[in-house]
Amino acid sequence: MKTLPFHLFCALFLLRAPAFAYPAPVVGAHQLTLTQATWETPNIIRIPFTLTGTLITVRARLDTLEGNFFFDTGASKLLLNQRYRVPGNQMTASSAAGGVTGKVRVMGSMKVDTFLLDNLQVVDVSADWIDMSHIERSKKVDLLGIVGHNVFEGYEVLFDYEARRLVLIRTDAKGVAVEALPNWEYQLKVEYPLQVVGHVAILRMNFDGKGRVFALDSGAEQNLLSFNTGGRFLKNHFEIRRRVNLNGAGKESIEVFSGVLQHAQLDTLHIKPMATLLIDMSEINATYQTNVDGVLGYEFLSQRPVSINYQKKRIRFYGKARP
Repeated sequence: MKTLPFHLFCALFLLRAPAFAYPAPVVGAHQLTLTQATWETPNIIRIPFTLTGTLITVRARLDTLEGNFFFDTGASKLLLNQRYRVPGNQMTASSAAGGVTGKVRVMGSMKVDTFLLDNLQVVDVSADWIDMSHIERSKKVDLLGIVGHNVFEGYEVLFDYEARRLVLIRTDAKGVAVEALPNWEYQLKVEYPLQVVGHVAILRMNFDGKGRVFALDSGAEQNLLSFNTGGRFLKNHFEIRRRVNLNGAGKESIEVFSGVLQHAQLDTLHIKPMATLLIDMSEINATYQTNVDGVLGYEFLSQRPVSINYQKKRIRFYGKARP
């Protein structure tokens, strides 16, 4: 039986899976410099990223500090590594958050004066401090924090893993883009409705005509599927490959099945088979305040350029113009 380290905070799932072999640069936070976007515009912001494992890693500045941040749509707010806490910062009392294998302590909360992610500047943003030492050890990266929803709310978020690029598209209150995405860059092919609960986008997919609902989370290195989906569904659509141990942020270990989720469709759009873990979703649903059948992360978002529009409650799939 293979043992895989697994960490979870809020909706951040960190899994070192042997199927992926992306190098993770080990760079000290003080050595990083900000990368300016190729196109200067406040309405469309193109942010280059690297992959740490399969996690989107961006460079950003927190007040006077610069460093690596994971970009996680599953996190409700900006999360900061407590070892970089500036003495004298006022924090609220600590609390706890649920995960797959236990509780994670929130050291406290504070207001950040200025957070700069490429050309996106957010002021007076709320942030939580947590211990990220286990994440840094697992992923072999110096991590300043995690970019959550309160940093990019008000933007449609487009993921382009092939180009290693995030595109933030400013929208109005109804989700209409303030400035249209150029057609020469991305061509909209198809879109589908989403449900949004809090900061979590939820997508309904079909399996042989029967619907299942999944949360979308860019911090999930592999998909997650509830073992309560039913024996017939699992027999028809989930191919078990092996057992794995997950060592969680709560410092407990659980045994789960790793396999492949198959036959998913969005109307006529066929989704490629996706590496998926079969787990108890109760803690995650409590964290999300939802009742989903699973979580879709890298395995889903990396298949083609795709965007999430939280205000309009739409997911959009794009093609790219070829020379």
